Amino acid sequence: MPGNHLTLRKTRVRLQAKGGKEEMKMKRKIVWLVLSCLMVATLILVSCAPAAPEEEKPAPPTTEKPAPPTTEKPAPPKVEEKPAPPSAEGPSYGGVFIEGWSYDTLFFDDSFGHPVYGTTVFLTNECLLQGDWSKGQAGTGEFSWIFYILPPKSGQAGGLAESWELTDPNTIVYQIRKGVHFQNKPPANGRELVADDVAFCLNRQWESRTSIFPGNPYIESITAPDKWTVIVKSDPGKMGVIYRYASWYAHIYPREAIQQYGDMRDWRNACGSGAFLLTDYVAGSSATFERNPNYWDKDPLHPENQIPYLDGVKYLVIPDVSTRLAALRTGKIDFFPGASWEDAASLMETSPQLKYKGYPGDPPSLMWRVDKPELPFYDIRVRQALQLAVDNEAIARDFYGGNADVLGWPAAKIPEFKDCYISLEELPQSVRELYEYHPDKAKQLLAEAGYPDGFKTEILCYKDQVDILSVVKAYWAEVGVDLKLDVKEFGAYQSGRQGKTYKEIFMGGISTSVPDQYPFARVGNINNESLVNDQRIEEAYASILENYFDWAKVLQILKETNPYYIAQSYHLVLPAPYLFTFWQPWVQNYHGEIYVGTWSMTYNFVKWLWIDQNLKEEMIGKR
Repeated sequence: MPGNHLTLRKTRVRLQAKGGKEEMKMKRKIVWLVLSCLMVATLILVSCAPAAPEEEKPAPPTTEKPAPPTTEKPAPPKVEEKPAPPSAEGPSYGGVFIEGWSYDTLFFDDSFGHPVYGTTVFLTNECLLQGDWSKGQAGTGEFSWIFYILPPKSGQAGGLAESWELTDPNTIVYQIRKGVHFQNKPPANGRELVADDVAFCLNRQWESRTSIFPGNPYIESITAPDKWTVIVKSDPGKMGVIYRYASWYAHIYPREAIQQYGDMRDWRNACGSGAFLLTDYVAGSSATFERNPNYWDKDPLHPENQIPYLDGVKYLVIPDVSTRLAALRTGKIDFFPGASWEDAASLMETSPQLKYKGYPGDPPSLMWRVDKPELPFYDIRVRQALQLAVDNEAIARDFYGGNADVLGWPAAKIPEFKDCYISLEELPQSVRELYEYHPDKAKQLLAEAGYPDGFKTEILCYKDQVDILSVVKAYWAEVGVDLKLDVKEFGAYQSGRQGKTYKEIFMGGISTSVPDQYPFARVGNINNESLVNDQRIEEAYASILENYFDWAKVLQILKETNPYYIAQSYHLVLPAPYLFTFWQPWVQNYHGEIYVGTWSMTYNFVKWLWIDQNLKEEMIGKR
């Protein structure tokens, strides 16, 4: 009975909305449904599995998925935008932008972990390059700045480096911008930033065993031959990797901060050249920033204006989704990124004054191990059978309310990747078929692979993934495969991912913003949870690195390789759900941006926006 497990999910949603006698009636209906449909009963049992918190990716962790809405609402359109009208008076100074974060910052010095978890560093420190704001939605519209892609050269702008040049295939020379000063606090006390600071930081990042750079074999040297020049040399053919890390991932800070304090793990020691200074921090509660009055950058669309426009920024740590949503509705926070389609429908109904933008998210993915011959997934027939056993169209329609793309990988379905995205219609029929629902053929392939009666398997996951995995479990049961959900708390889940200690399958997600890196299929990459070792993909990545600065060539390589990658079924990639960003109408010059550059620049858009304080006071009063 295809789709019954999706129907049950809606039934549970309606049940939550009832009380008293009505609830009892609904429960009787559920009991009847259980007795009449064994598949649904299985889903109910699984959905009661023990819980655990959230997920990691090379972008900020996803938040805990809230309970579905208490009543069914019409699904919002997938990419509809409700923008705020521009301020008639143009840019204005003043006001504080308030953000609600689902998690606390983990450190204030990104040599101690992935930069995405040092959330305050995004505002206090800067990288050598940044995204060009004038090429985004505020300007020409060439880039959305929603996805943490490394933009091609047309979308790049100078940051701390005013310019850069590839002098030979293995050497890049950065000219450091003059007139940039560190924030006016000890120990730098507002002195000018120079090339020696950059070389020191890059070398420290590469030498740190706790940063994302450690043990990188591709660096030959990083030097500062004079006050304004930094030269980075890579091993042959590896400059693409080095350029990405050096230009876009490494935040720069004053040398003396490390020499005096040893590190900047204490928030009081945080110092950079960024648009905002960190002035207060309360663990698990809040971070407060004030405008850097000596910031170097100007608004490219209003070049007479020094930025930032804001007086400050406030981070409020609010892990609970429903509490964050309530804070948005009541005007206590100014924006909410990554809302599910269900929460988006609720917000559109209860708070029509909010502005919003939809965008495709990363698809959830089952990463089965293909490195062990004794496991079923070593056989491509098993992998393809399990794909054919899942009705992706039904999941997109019923589980996500139509707000999902059946095929949303390896590259996101976004304008920036229009020259390498491949639609279902463009794939060969044999590959396109993998995203169709063919349970009979799935059984045939399983029998051919030596599993005529199916098999038992298990997946490491955490509680937010149980709903969608329950759907997969029910589908697989129809072809004889019994999937056990090994639900762990986040620490154990994360430990299993990093140590690759899960027995058979890991529940993760495919990031579709970095298709040029093949992180989920490349030998040695932490995100290669399927433990893929495929020579053709390795060769494609090597070719990408060799042609890294020829974006058209990179896109051609991806277009040629991705149909093969999809056909190998190294992962069960489910439909990609749409997410929504909401913001208050008084937030001006904002269009749904998240990263103006890469994930090391998360929420850095705040330096270009301003607050319509009159509108804010008119709507919610003085606070």
